[in-house]
Amino acid sequence: KEGRVIYLGSRAALSTAPGVSSPTKPSPYQAAFKQGATILPRSFYFVRGDDLNGEPDLEKQYWVETDPEQAAEAKKPYDDIHLSGMVEGKFIFQTALSRHLLPFVNLHPATVVLPLENENDILSIIQSNKLTKEGYRDFAKWMKAAENLWTTKRGDKADKQTLYERLDYQRGLTVQSLVHRHLVLYNAAGTNVSAAYFDRHEHPRFVVEHKLYWAAFSNAREAHYVVAVLNSQTANEIIKPFQSTGLMGERDIEKKLLELPIPTFDHEDRQHISLADLGCSAWKKARKVVSSGEFPLGASTAKQRGFIRTNLKSELQQINKLVINLFA
Repeated sequence: KEGRVIYLGSRAALSTAPGVSSPTKPSPYQAAFKQGATILPRSFYFVRGDDLNGEPDLEKQYWVETDPEQAAEAKKPYDDIHLSGMVEGKFIFQTALSRHLLPFVNLHPATVVLPLENENDILSIIQSNKLTKEGYRDFAKWMKAAENLWTTKRGDKADKQTLYERLDYQRGLTVQSLVHRHLVLYNAAGTNVSAAYFDRHEHPRFVVEHKLYWAAFSNAREAHYVVAVLNSQTANEIIKPFQSTGLMGERDIEKKLLELPIPTFDHEDRQHISLADLGCSAWKKARKVVSSGEFPLGASTAKQRGFIRTNLKSELQQINKLVINLFA
């Protein structure tokens, strides 16, 4: 097959993949999506605890320790850090890593402790000295230990960026709001796109981590519409020539996905409504698949995502037919 010049927004590439032959305008949704927060070093924030089943009681205290799974994946010089101690429930949150994200659905979020205040639905960073003054002595000790480790491990670089500046880099954390209920998430990197709908009513204290992009919507129907389009085979194939490649194939997605000409959801457009309904059906079915005994919990992320796509083959085929017409 002879290649031809195709476009993704204003980007051009020579490819045999499907695509348009002239520049296009990016989706209006491009501005709505943001990258999640840099919750790093993970050994400071990702935790486990025996009593952390379900949503934490904000008035209680919990014993937690650095999640050993996250510690094992930490980069030097943070690979030997292990924190433990009591933490007030007010500072316990949940987040999703890229490996938790499957087509249409998320696996159970990870638990994190974060120095965040939520006042009038606005998140702000609270440092250890203020934690102490406000009576949160347990988490103040935790964050003071993290500050000392940051200073020691960073050496001369510690003065260039504080622990809190790193955590809220480019306001990736404090730009989020816990009142946003209907979220759409997709992976920032990987060979293939996986997008999912997330209902914050199920996990009210959920924040998005930097390996994911997110957008908040005022209603679930529009969110399901966007998820359906992003998960389509057509969307995935169009961006392929524009992804950088590594040993394992294409690897970056970032905001290239949002340069597709995805129109704003129209409640009166039958095609949009059909995509929203299919997205919702796929979400419900994917949830059942994940909770079934057949789902490969211990398998790689690629196999888990493939398992979901196989089980949603019918829905994905219908979605793709509609997306082809949507982009025509």
